[in-house]
Amino acid sequence: MLVDRFKDILKATINDQIDKNPLFENLFKNEDGFDAEWKKYYDEIKNSTYTYKESSSHQEYANQQQSYQQKPQKKTKEQEYYSALEVKPGDDFATIKKSYRKLIKLYHPDLYAGDKKKQDMAQKVTLEINEAYNFFEKTLK
Repeated sequence: MLVDRFKDILKATINDQIDKNPLFENLFKNEDGFDAEWKKYYDEIKNSTYTYKESSSHQEYANQQQSYQQKPQKKTKEQEYYSALEVKPGDDFATIKKSYRKLIKLYHPDLYAGDKKKQDMAQKVTLEINEAYNFFEKTLK
């Protein structure tokens, strides 16, 4: 919604500048027949009906970039556990244990007893941390 509002404000500002600036009116009138073509594109842009057509090399690059972005790799449970404990994949059990103790001290629900929302959130985080630690305790020990 905010982006749409920003787009409308930007479009209105550009249209005002194009309408008020005589440089834009005379910019393409030098070549024969080009004035009519410019007017057509100007009206399309002003009415938001213009669609940009990319060249083939640009299109291939855009498709390649889009394919990289469209395939978000799902995290495995083990990767989620590593991120829950804020350690790098492949760290040894001593590092995992140290991080677990640090995080439990930080997110223990009893520390947030005065605020119900914070206490509930800390409880959820603590459960995730405990689940991750129990997983690594079973697999790495």
